[in-house]
Amino acid sequence: MAETPAAFDPAAVRAVAFDGYGTLFDFEHAHFSTAIARILAEQHIETDADAFFREWDGYYSRASVWGDRGVNRENPDRASVLNGPLPEWHSQWEIWRRQFEWAFGQSGIEGNPEHGADQLRALLTEAEPYADAHDTIEQLAGRGYLLGLLSNADEDFLQGALSRGRLRFSVIQSSESLRAYKPNRAVYLALCHRLGCEANEVLYVGDSAIADVNGAANAGLGAAWLRRGPNPFYPDALPAPHLTLDSLAELLDLLGAPPA
Repeated sequence: MAETPAAFDPAAVRAVAFDGYGTLFDFEHAHFSTAIARILAEQHIETDADAFFREWDGYYSRASVWGDRGVNRENPDRASVLNGPLPEWHSQWEIWRRQFEWAFGQSGIEGNPEHGADQLRALLTEAEPYADAHDTIEQLAGRGYLLGLLSNADEDFLQGALSRGRLRFSVIQSSESLRAYKPNRAVYLALCHRLGCEANEVLYVGDSAIADVNGAANAGLGAAWLRRGPNPFYPDALPAPHLTLDSLAELLDLLGAPPA
């Protein structure tokens, strides 16, 4: 594993910000596999659901705003994605629609890409918070921390999940509200600006080594990697996180009160 990025001082932290899905909301990679199987069944498509999911999943980078520059496990650190100019924005719903369109076409299946994207949007709206999310956020707020949410998500399903989960934040930023996606540096600096903090005063917590930890650390924030799911993965090529967590509740032991 590469060296840890620039020094991080927990005593300087005034704000804690979180990724959304896979960090606060219980919707991980495996949930997408289950959802795709359900969507195929609803469209009365008889095919190998696991094979179709692998095809669908493989189109994510191409369908994203980064296109061929997209980061992935085999290519985890691309300077243009982290620090380059922002590409033209399109929604997460559109990313999913494109994935379905290409996967249906490649598989020779007559399917409805828009319906598939609609179903994913509905499922993410209904995603429940992890058991440790609500109490951790409330206790950090009680200690005086500013709290932020920064998620690669569309406003409709993100706000729906927040409302259902009764999660409250000082600042909420989505890729749709910013017209930009993590891990680009500009996204994290916009979050710091909204929080009224310098980058080194913000700790960002997320489950993705690339989009969350690498992106936050590259922008000068503290970066905590949350090891969610049965097979958490952190590429050796990336700088080590400042903090590694097995639960959100561990933040309560690591952080006292913010500086006056």
